[in-house]
Amino acid sequence: MTFAHAAVPPGFVEIGAWPLRTLADLATLREGLHRMLTGAPLPADRALEATPERVVLVASELATNALRHGLPPTQVRLLSDGRELVIDVVDHSPDVPVIAGRRSPGAGGFGLVLAQRASTAVGWFRAGTGEKHVWARFDVPVFRGGAGVRRALLPAGWRSGAPPGRAAVPPRGRAR
Repeated sequence: MTFAHAAVPPGFVEIGAWPLRTLADLATLREGLHRMLTGAPLPADRALEATPERVVLVASELATNALRHGLPPTQVRLLSDGRELVIDVVDHSPDVPVIAGRRSPGAGGFGLVLAQRASTAVGWFRAGTGEKHVWARFDVPVFRGGAGVRRALLPAGWRSGAPPGRAAVPPRGRAR
């Protein structure tokens, strides 16, 4: 997986945002993001195999990088296109993000490496306003029964399961 110099793919809309000032704000980010993804508080011990936990972990790592190495203000945004999620971390540093080279495990600096391993794509770009965006993309699992993360994270106007301006297809055997 590469670390692409590319904008967030088109079609994603912001569905949540968390401003960060200090490392102490990371706990609020993790709790709020997990609650938005699952409707439940962040449990103390949870497997990182589930998409919500991986999204929270990557958001925390990228936000930590922005707070430690970037320039304020820092903001974490959750984006969705109804099929995938993107975590977009924004700061104002002119520095290009750097993936850690060889280091001992305790030396830190593995946030971008972890993001690459836990997501389907990672990239960065600079907006015309001087903002640097570092993002990670995740597939949203389809849950049996149609509930869960996918339905909760459809962009505004898509609550019916169809894009705005298009009718949702009713379940088989049911009339509208």
